[in-house]
Amino acid sequence: MGMAASQARYLALLARKSNCEYEGQQINQSRLALSNQSADLFNQMMGLQVPTTPSKSDYTIQTYVFTDGLNQYTMDKWNRLAEADSDGYNYAVTYHYDTLEYTGYQKYKLDPQVQFSGMAPTPSVNPDEQVRTIQLALIDRQQKESDMNKASDAYQVNKQKAGKISTYQDISTITKATCVHNNNEYTITCEGVANPYVYKNFNDCGAYQNTLKEYLSKLMNYGAIEGDPDTFDFSTIYYNEATDSVAFATDLEAMIGEYRKTNLPIYHVLSSPPGASYVSMKEMDVAVQEAYNKFIQAKSEYDAVADIYAKYDIPTKIGNIKLTPLASLDDNQLTAITQIIANMKDEEIETKLTKCFDTLQGEYTAETYKDKGGIYTFEMVGTTYYTTYYDLYNSIVNGTGINHIDDQAKLPYYAAQDMEKPVTKTTRALIEKDKSGRFISMRLEDDSLVYDLKSVSETDELAYDDAMSEYNYQRALYDKQVSDINAKTSIIQKQDQNLELRLKQLDTEQSALNTEIEAVSKVVKDNIEKSFKTFSG
Repeated sequence: MGMAASQARYLALLARKSNCEYEGQQINQSRLALSNQSADLFNQMMGLQVPTTPSKSDYTIQTYVFTDGLNQYTMDKWNRLAEADSDGYNYAVTYHYDTLEYTGYQKYKLDPQVQFSGMAPTPSVNPDEQVRTIQLALIDRQQKESDMNKASDAYQVNKQKAGKISTYQDISTITKATCVHNNNEYTITCEGVANPYVYKNFNDCGAYQNTLKEYLSKLMNYGAIEGDPDTFDFSTIYYNEATDSVAFATDLEAMIGEYRKTNLPIYHVLSSPPGASYVSMKEMDVAVQEAYNKFIQAKSEYDAVADIYAKYDIPTKIGNIKLTPLASLDDNQLTAITQIIANMKDEEIETKLTKCFDTLQGEYTAETYKDKGGIYTFEMVGTTYYTTYYDLYNSIVNGTGINHIDDQAKLPYYAAQDMEKPVTKTTRALIEKDKSGRFISMRLEDDSLVYDLKSVSETDELAYDDAMSEYNYQRALYDKQVSDINAKTSIIQKQDQNLELRLKQLDTEQSALNTEIEAVSKVVKDNIEKSFKTFSG
């Protein structure tokens, strides 16, 4: 029985040793695979391209500039001629300068939120008919508004004239004049004049009081005389019946004394003296009233046509930007739109602006325009822009939501303004150099002036900034790749360390198994020898 147990133990130890050897082989194969992965990562690391910081000098060029006092010119190219020609020119140069050019252009407004005064138009609306209808009403409104403004201006002018109807009692040429104030009267006696000028106080004017008060109150209402008719002190007014004129106490008081060479401001009440270039208070009042009545009539006519125009469904806003319809174009507007259409034609861009005009010659110039209407203008960030009823209609007609305010089509709009553009020229030149080979002066073949050349360095900052942005991106990408490789390598190293530790454990276990196998083998051998001795005896 003991011998069988020993043999079973021996076999179990051999099996365990075989398992240890097999597991060790598997670990070595795993470590070999990890080693290959680590080598691949190392090769990837070695294959990475380290980004190079861009140099500003790579984006800097040396050039020359010169000026004629009006423009500054920059030389772009200069090629030395193989042989100086008979005129002495030794270079072919290309140079440019910047100039302002009036240019029309088109933009688009996304989600324009076009709004109409009433309901938004539907696809059944004919925009051509709408433009004609609105334009006629707009022209009528503009004409009536112009008439009203003219009538208003005439009314205001006559009101201003009411304050300028005074003349002067001319005594500046009188050798001797005396003004005396006595018993609410001012008496002016002039040498060589038969009758004195007697100005009675308002309170002593009897039947003339109401007339004086009536017209003086109107002059106050017109702003010709300072004061309020309800609180004005009319006792400061003096009236001369003989000359039908009014004078103020302050002006008369300044006349007191002898030998006064001056003028007395006076206002005629009911009639102007024959040959006078001014009118009386009564005549001025009639003129003001007539002008006022004409203004009221013109305003009534304007209100009527404005009310008709307001009943049409017309474009009023783009978002919160107010739209202004143009009944006609002034010179500046016509110039701008002429330029816009011309530039759009050059760029082969079709615009709805051409639908707003008729032209017989097929050319869009100021001389060939006939206004059909439909142009709107608006201000945005200090710039005047233009668009058309057709563009506004196309934006809103298929919109969604209340009054089609959502999902509107993009809106084309236009403007014209001075833009800086380069002008480039190429010509022959005679160039002189200094000892270092640097250009110092130049004379062009189409110019008699000799220009001093100034050497300057020009850096393409935008290109340099783009290069730096690309460098920063590539550097971040490189750092990320290196970080990823290091992280993977660290994981492989950790796995290899674990496998190495397990392999050492297997070595220790296999050494122990060998020792125990030797011991069991000896026991088995001793048992066999004993058995043979027993049976042989």
